[in-house]
Amino acid sequence: VRVARGGGEPMSDEDGDEQGIGAGPAAVGAAGGAGAAATATTDGTNQPQAAVPDQSIATLKSHAGPVYAVATHFDANSGTLRIVSGGGDDRAYLHTVTTSSAATAAAGGSSSPKITTIPLSHAHTDSVSSVAINSQYVDQNAKGKASQPLIAVGSYDGTIILYDAHTGNKVQALDGPTDVEFVSFHPKGGTVVLAGSISDGTVWMYHTPSCKCLQVFVGHEGGDGGGQGGQGGVSAGTFTPDGKFAISAGMDGTLRIWAPRTGICRHTFRLAADSGAGDVRAGLTCLEVDGGADGQLAVVGSEDGLAYVVHLAGKKIAATLRHYDESPGGQAAGAAADGMDVDEDGDGGEELRSVEAVGFAGKAVNPNWVATGGVDGALKVWDVTHGGQGQCRQVCRPPAVDGGAVAGVTRLSWHSTLPLILASYTDGAVRMWDARDGSLVTTVTGGHAGVMINGMSAEFVGADAPDGGRAVVVTAVDDGAARVFEINVAAAQAR
Repeated sequence: VRVARGGGEPMSDEDGDEQGIGAGPAAVGAAGGAGAAATATTDGTNQPQAAVPDQSIATLKSHAGPVYAVATHFDANSGTLRIVSGGGDDRAYLHTVTTSSAATAAAGGSSSPKITTIPLSHAHTDSVSSVAINSQYVDQNAKGKASQPLIAVGSYDGTIILYDAHTGNKVQALDGPTDVEFVSFHPKGGTVVLAGSISDGTVWMYHTPSCKCLQVFVGHEGGDGGGQGGQGGVSAGTFTPDGKFAISAGMDGTLRIWAPRTGICRHTFRLAADSGAGDVRAGLTCLEVDGGADGQLAVVGSEDGLAYVVHLAGKKIAATLRHYDESPGGQAAGAAADGMDVDEDGDGGEELRSVEAVGFAGKAVNPNWVATGGVDGALKVWDVTHGGQGQCRQVCRPPAVDGGAVAGVTRLSWHSTLPLILASYTDGAVRMWDARDGSLVTTVTGGHAGVMINGMSAEFVGADAPDGGRAVVVTAVDDGAARVFEINVAAAQAR
């Protein structure tokens, strides 16, 4: 999914449908769960469409334009969910959803949540494209000292702003690359942040306590250099799980490993195939790390319909996964992506090929399982144990709507201890799939039909419990809202 630039004035800071985490009836247990139905809409043909239920437990309506990015952190001790959202209105917000303690509820006190929204203060001049929270890393400082909980907000205006994750107070403005596409915190202590540019192809690394730029990694082709759409730059980046290297995926079709101390590119994987236009290669769209038993596998999705699994330490391509199916009767046959640009010339459509989401199953499930999600609407589960082209275990696809339109996958997230996958779609729904048999476990909707989900963040609360706990899902939606859903995993599986 490509973020479109936008601008506008923010709406009044009001939140609607505030039911809160653990509110009871709003928690969804099975497909078609409880929730108020939205008003029926039309599709432009004056034909009434079926009402879509709103199964969210909270709807955050602060933005005046599309919401492009969300990041979350759930504090189990306090029962507090922190949500950072950024969007096309050039604004970012910190939302806090707090539930009452178990002791208060047991004593007969109110379990109603308190929802607060803080506008983050920096006046951006272009879309907020990326957000991140370091709270999950602050207790892992190598010196045993907890670092400051921070929010990082990246914008297409070339700024990266740091805020206190609890108060929303501005800490520092960092001068960054033009058109910041992603921000990502270091997994050891969260005191280093990585940011990349979708336009000039550079990746910047900062030390948050001193607010100094430690390194600028240069090597990806930028500007006119890569991507089937004539777009260059860096589309995704992160650190390796051990924190020793930075990784970046580019629209030039390469995945690069960087040495943080020296800035040297330790290895370049030239992955996406030549598109037939000279040296122009298909761009890489998404990236995940920490796969395999040793945690050294990384997977990237590509505009050419393939996903590539590489072994970082071994510097080799471990598997090439053919996500897009061009065979007769495959998902390419007559399918049109709902809410995404597709080719209208009847030649297959490069946009319809793109793999937009990737992810590894947790170590407790199978570290050699990989999921890929595409604009074609398919969510595929692969076993890459033996490399090669991998073994496609399951193909999960929602039913086509009237007219044959298929909702495309925008984001995915594995349950940390169970073979379950959450995926967000261009039709505004979040679906949970069983990776073992490809069955649809549950679907949750936010009262809107055909409104694209641009981003998704999932927290699995009590995931180590035998029943799988609860999935708390936050979506960034094109209609200007961030929606919060709660899924009772055991109830969903027992449908």
